[in-house]
Amino acid sequence: MFFNLKTKKIIFLFSFWSLFLFACKQKTEPKLYFYHWKSLFHLDSTERLYTAKLSQQKLYLRFFDVDYHPEKGAIPLGNVTFDSVSLKKFDSYVAVCFITNKTMLKIPSDQVKPLAEKLCQKVFTKAKNMPLVGIQLDCDWSEKSQSNFFRLCKEVGDICKKKNIELSATIRLHQYRYPEKTGIPPVKRGVLMLYNMGDINGSATENSIFDRKILESYLKEAPPYPIQLEVALPIFSWAVLKRMGKTTNILQQLRFSDMQSNPHLKKLQKNLYSVTKSHYFGGEYLYEGDLLRWETINKEDLQYIAQTIATCIKVREVIFYHLDTQILNNFSYEELKNLARYWL
Repeated sequence: MFFNLKTKKIIFLFSFWSLFLFACKQKTEPKLYFYHWKSLFHLDSTERLYTAKLSQQKLYLRFFDVDYHPEKGAIPLGNVTFDSVSLKKFDSYVAVCFITNKTMLKIPSDQVKPLAEKLCQKVFTKAKNMPLVGIQLDCDWSEKSQSNFFRLCKEVGDICKKKNIELSATIRLHQYRYPEKTGIPPVKRGVLMLYNMGDINGSATENSIFDRKILESYLKEAPPYPIQLEVALPIFSWAVLKRMGKTTNILQQLRFSDMQSNPHLKKLQKNLYSVTKSHYFGGEYLYEGDLLRWETINKEDLQYIAQTIATCIKVREVIFYHLDTQILNNFSYEELKNLARYWL
């Protein structure tokens, strides 16, 4: 079949615009990052390898917590210390500050601005030799603490603008689902935390880190969130210690194999163990009769979370909680990297 010159031009233009429009519809894989939530920032060989394999250039680094003291007011706690060699690993950092809801409930409104100034000054001092690109405020605010927390966001945001860095905030599932009650924080970007969904104190709770039914209930018919959202995915495990019906501690430096090999633990259910003899375990003294509930996230859980949330939210970043060799040993590079493909 032969075509005249005019027809060929039409076909060429049609093909060109078809390819152009197709390309415009293509989605870009979100970038993968980590939270670092330990008191010492020092990367070992495994952590360096994982961040290199995932081509990570930015780290969400917890700097300190803020809690409320009845006499001293809002005070910083749990400051991170830095290894200067490890600091050179990343091109940029986001300083994460965890603020207890109690702080936002207790602090007088006229003390919020001074808190913002002190918080930023502390961050900038600690980040003096770091390529700081942002501050993230991590607070599970409530309806009662909303006013103070949003005021804090505004004050910190104003300071960040002068430094040409970005302010972001974490968003819990209940805040995402019910924005008319909890409000929208005055930030340009939020990180939806897809973990710690269940009641850690509940007697019927099987896994407070992740629960499919809870996730689905929060996402169902949720209105579009008005600010850009990224997502934080869990890759951690822990053992919840219950004594006389109450949660008393969380043992975070344990492996499931440690529990299985402990002769003083008796398996009651698939993830529930009773202490048969008082002893030290996981840095904690356990008493006979205590209960340990093992909670974890596996590869299938991660895939389900990513696949489910990808249908609701277009993200630019996926942040794993958190960067730790013991945690990373449970997942391959490929298993983590492949999660980004659900957004394509």
